[in-house]
Formats: sequence, structure tokens, C-alpha cells
Amino acid sequence: MKLKIKKILGSISHTKLAFLILGIGSTLWFLIRVIPKPSRASYPCMKASAPFMSAFVLYLIGLASTIYLFKEKKGRLLLLKSVLGILFVVSLLISFRSSPTETQLSLVDASYFIPNTPIGIAKGTFPGRVVWVHNPDATNEFMTNKTDDFWFMDKNGNQNLVESMLMSGIERIGGKKNIVEAWDQIFKYYNMEHGKGNIGYTPGERFAIKINLTNSCCSSVGTAAMDASPQMVLAILKQLVKVVGVPQTDIWIGDNYRLFRDDYWNKCHTAFPYVHYVDGTGLNGREQTLPSTDQILKFSDGKETSSLPQHYLDAAYLINMPCLKTHNEGGITLAAKNHQGSVLKPGDAPQNQSAGYVHYSLPGDNVGTGQYRHLVDYMGHEQLGGKTLLYIVDGLWAGKNWNGVVEKWQMAPFNGDYPSSLFLSQDAVAIESVCFDFLLTEYANKPAAEKYPYLTGVDDYMKQAADPKEWPKGIIYDPEGDGTPIKSLGVYEHWNNATDMQYSRNLSTGNGIELVNYLAHGTDSYQGETPTAAFETNTSAYKLFPNPFTESIRIEAQNDQALNLDIYNLSGQLVFNHTLKNNYTWSGMTNQGSKISKGTYLVKLTEQNSGRIVISEKIIYQNQ
Repeated sequence: MKLKIKKILGSISHTKLAFLILGIGSTLWFLIRVIPKPSRASYPCMKASAPFMSAFVLYLIGLASTIYLFKEKKGRLLLLKSVLGILFVVSLLISFRSSPTETQLSLVDASYFIPNTPIGIAKGTFPGRVVWVHNPDATNEFMTNKTDDFWFMDKNGNQNLVESMLMSGIERIGGKKNIVEAWDQIFKYYNMEHGKGNIGYTPGERFAIKINLTNSCCSSVGTAAMDASPQMVLAILKQLVKVVGVPQTDIWIGDNYRLFRDDYWNKCHTAFPYVHYVDGTGLNGREQTLPSTDQILKFSDGKETSSLPQHYLDAAYLINMPCLKTHNEGGITLAAKNHQGSVLKPGDAPQNQSAGYVHYSLPGDNVGTGQYRHLVDYMGHEQLGGKTLLYIVDGLWAGKNWNGVVEKWQMAPFNGDYPSSLFLSQDAVAIESVCFDFLLTEYANKPAAEKYPYLTGVDDYMKQAADPKEWPKGIIYDPEGDGTPIKSLGVYEHWNNATDMQYSRNLSTGNGIELVNYLAHGTDSYQGETPTAAFETNTSAYKLFPNPFTESIRIEAQNDQALNLDIYNLSGQLVFNHTLKNNYTWSGMTNQGSKISKGTYLVKLTEQNSGRIVISEKIIYQNQ
């Protein structure tokens, strides 16, 4: 038997053998993945295997015909039936690609979403603020999205207007008319939250920018499928290099395991040749993403792990810049799901990454409410959401489903035009909530097969990221696996209605979201505002003395609720923590009773219930 097999294999050329292996492998892969869930037939990996499978199927048809015509009758009918049976199954599965399978999905009614009932603790210089900048002229309403007229081309995206929109959005996030001062305020808020003190950007700090290039898996040139706008990619680089003053060599940008297509490379590399442009292959001047050595992301249901890009770990700040899209399994895909492009299954290589191994927790697969959602782990991980300086949703164009079918929007104020919008926030949950409301409104009148935002359980991850009380039974979100569960990551809320678009802070009825809308025009008259984050308010009710101190320091707090006292060294490491309501004397000891070394430390007082920072101040422990 072995000799027969060896003889047969020996008579087959290497080319034919490779074809047979590829054909059988592609067909089996397609069947294994698509039979449990037919909608997977439209995934990028399935599309990539389809040509090999199709060629193999045609080969089998030819082989079956030959056998039928030229072989003796014995056994040929059985063989032919078997081959045709396989072909029928494959053809049936391929047909699912154009069938409305999503009509069978579980959908909720619009009445399920209760307006103006915020959950969680708002974040940001202006807590819970989301800025929406809309300029209808930023995109070409007559774009046909065909050859020589694709969405990503400069004739369809106005570079100057996009840059102006981004600047207006950043100013309103930082609350400053001067763009440099606005950035400084954004950095100060982030650094205060991370125990670094009331300081801005420090030269030498590195940046990682995660954009969304989902559809850039298989070609170096663009198609009709929507990804990040090249104009926005260039605009954020200009802000960091020319406004903030970050050296090009301190910036890493890309979608880690997709291709950084020529449409982006030609525009950005020409302007900024020393930026690190990362992708999954590292060809033609790009840099291949280097995964971390360890599996540092531990999914909180205990089933999977992942490495993360090493440049994330090396960065001081991350900017998350997703697209505005829906998704047939996730319902929506925004900043949280953008990190599907940050994970790598153990054993996979950067050039063949697929995040499908964690799709099981998406609402299209794990149906129902109150379920484990791995997106919360992305939002809460110290190297992902925990390191994010700013969220920017690129809504210049909007995409239907994961593959970004570009469509004009019917809801007001777009009224049959492309959305031409940007959304910015420092609150990880608030920006998801606002974009969710826009997507719910736009998709309200779609056919059931396309009402992806209404999938049951889509809002699970937002609620769970906002408040631990919303966590599923038996799940503790601890994505580092270090025994420290995440706290509230932001505030979740729905607006009052799609006409007024008012949230609780707009209505002065609660501490939820504030939506700031700017319809861009020739002259931006924004004059700046006074930040409302607690650490910017009057701190006369809180005293630390003497400072500097030699033996002990007195902390006095006149507060109506318990406070968390956290003391950090200048490396950001927690050296002491305590709960107090009024007064406390600290004698320079760690919680373990060890004497700390002399030097400068940061004291942070945070309201225990609300999470608001009431004071953050440097203290000096010195010799007598």
C-alpha cells in the first residue's frame, strides 16, 4: 500500500501536488468555517481561499466528467455521485454569500434603548464630552466609488477641510482656542489620570496610532471597500509633528496586521519619511509589526490570550482612530473593536493574522444580553484602552458591515449625503455610545437583514465597560490577569431623540454625556472654555503640609464622601494607598511598612464613589 501511494505521488508533478494540497486545504477550511455560520463566507480569509477552492472545484468537475466518459462502468456512478455531492454542498455554501442570512438574527426594538439614563463615570477634561465636527464639503457627494473615482482619492476628500475639522475637534476636547494649548490640556488630563502629575507632552515620549485598514488584507492598492481616510491619516500626523512637536521617529502608525497600502504610503511617507509605518508584511519600506514576546492580554473568560504589538508597549500614548461602520456579528465596529487588529493568536504570524478566534463572544455568535464581551478587555487593558490619549472616529465616510460598503446617509442632517464627520473624545465609553446612537438612527429603517446595530446584546460591552455592576455572572474583567479588576472606563447613555441629540449634560439633568456639535464653516469662532474636570477646580478644601516634609506630611480633606489616597513615585508606580474621609498623616512608609527613599512623589485624591480626581499634587520627601 505504501509503495502504491509513493508511486502515485512520485508520478505527480510538484505543481500538481501543490495545487491538490491547496485545493483540498482551501475547500476543507471553507467548509469547516462556513458550515457553522454561513455569513463567514464574506470574511477576508474566506475570500482569500475562495479562488483556490473554485479552481479545485472546477478541476473536480472536469475529473468527474472524464471518469464518466472514459472509465469502465464499475464504480464510476458512485464516484460521480460523491464528487457531485461535494460540489453541491460547496455551491450551496457559496450561495450563502449573497443570501440574507442575517434575517434570522435576534434583533431588539428601538424601544429597548432608554434615553438619558447614564451608567458609569464620565471621563475627560470635560467629563463625558464627545465632539462631533461636520462639514458636508469635506467629501464629494458625487463620488461614484468606481475605477478612477474611489472614495479614498484626493478629489473626493478635501485635505485642507479635513485638517481644519480635526483642529476644531481637538480645540473643543481641550477647551482651548489655541491648538497648541488644547493639545497641552489633553496631555495634562491623561498624565494626571495616570499618576504623572499635571504635565504635558515630554520630548522623547513615543506614540502609537491604531488606524483601521480591515479591507487592506490582500492588495497594495485601494478598492471600493472603505477603510481609514488617507486624508485623516495625514492630518493626525501633521498635528503630532507640526503642532505638538513630536519627532517623526517617535511615531508608529498603521493597522498592525493588514497592509499599509500605497494610497496611504504615497501620501504620508512623502510628507513624513521618518515615521514608522507598520503592517503585517514589512515590505516596500514598511516595518513589520513585532508582537510582544509574552501573551500579555488575558481574556477574562479564561479561554484565550494574545500578544500585543511591541510598539504599543514602548509607547507613552496611543491614539485610537477607527472608522464609522456596522458589523454583521458585532453590530457596530468602532474604537473598541478596532483592537481586533491589535491581537495575534498564539502561533500565528503577523502576515496571516486573523482575529476570528475571539469572534465567539460577539453578539452575532453569543446571542443574548448580559454576556461576556471580549471588547471590554480591549477597553480596559493597560496597554490598549489604558494607554489611549484620544479617540477619533473617522466618519468622513461610513461603511455598511465589516467590509465597509460606502453609502450615503439618510438621517438628518446628512439627508442623502455622506456623513463627512469626525467624532472625538477622551471617554472610551461615551464615544462608542454617541456613534452607536447615530448608527441606530441611520439603520432604523433598513431591512432586517441589515439592521446590524439592533442585534441583541450589541450594547453589552458599553454597559459593562461603564459599570462593574453590569458584568455577567462569573466574569471579572482583569485583562492583564494580575488580580486587579478594571473600574469604570467611562459613561454610557442614549440621547433624548435623533432630532435634538441631547444627552444628560446637555440637558443639565445628570452626569452622563455631553455632545458638542460644530458645523464647520469658513471661520471657527470658538473661544475656549474653562475645564470642568475635578482636578481643575478649586482645591482650597484640600491641604497637604508641610511640603517639603522630613518626617511626615498631613493630608486634610473636607469632603462629603470617602476618598482614595494614592501616592506614586515619578515612574508612575504606586507606593502607598489608603482610604480616608477627612484627615490622614503619612510618614513616608509603603503599605508593607518599608521606608521609602527620599525624593519627589505625586499625591492623588480621588472620590471613591464617583472616581473624580479632587487633587493631584507633587510632594517632596527630603532629609532634615
